[in-house]
Amino acid sequence: MSKYFSIYRTSLKQESKTLGNSLTSVISFVVIIYIFQQLWQFIYGGNGGGTLIYGYSVKMTIWYMIMAEVLMYSVNARGTTRAFANDIKSGKIAYQLNKPYNYYMYQISSQAGAISWKLLFLVPTGILMGLILLGPIPGFSIAYVFPLLASLLLAVILTCIIYGTAGLLSFWVEEATPFAWIIQKFQMLFGLFFPPEFFSASLQPFITYSPVYAMMSGPCKLMANFSWDLFWKVSLSQLIYIAVFVIIGFIIYKIGTKKVNIHGG
Repeated sequence: MSKYFSIYRTSLKQESKTLGNSLTSVISFVVIIYIFQQLWQFIYGGNGGGTLIYGYSVKMTIWYMIMAEVLMYSVNARGTTRAFANDIKSGKIAYQLNKPYNYYMYQISSQAGAISWKLLFLVPTGILMGLILLGPIPGFSIAYVFPLLASLLLAVILTCIIYGTAGLLSFWVEEATPFAWIIQKFQMLFGLFFPPEFFSASLQPFITYSPVYAMMSGPCKLMANFSWDLFWKVSLSQLIYIAVFVIIGFIIYKIGTKKVNIHGG
């Protein structure tokens, strides 16, 4: 594992050289947060008062949205898929099969480094925006900080793995980014814009037991209204889906590299 941690650190160091791009992304993030805050204030009516929509106050909903935007901005969905796809389509992967590391784990570690750099900017910015626009999260305790960060970390790891696995489909298809586009739209529709409770009763079980819940809805609910029961439920879902998609990724990678070897690289 030490070599993958070294890959992670190298990627993090490389991303630190793109400070200008990171600050531009933060500015865009701030604008989006402000727009959505104004939108939800309008939906709830003025300052929201004591209005609840499906159990969510205006503060809870906006804090949910802030966490969701952090998750969306931290992972470059199509970029992660494209990192795998480009190596496969160009044949570059053939030169990495004999390296002293697993290519799949190498790319995941590299993408994790890029994500971590973005989180260093997005998490403090999101918290600061929330405190300025809304004030503290209702009922929040300092004891919730570590589990929230752990849930955030698991969410971005899972998201990276899912989009990376989609990129491995380039062993068979010419262009894998449409798969990333489809996944991202499900992520936005069922995780970014609304909590699961805002959907119909028939859809809620589908969302709760889907990867989208582990990637986004669950961690965002923890931010809006933390409870230890919810934390353990979300964490279990994240760990299960991480294991499932890692296994799927390794299977696809193994089959795909056999195809490369059969055809001579």
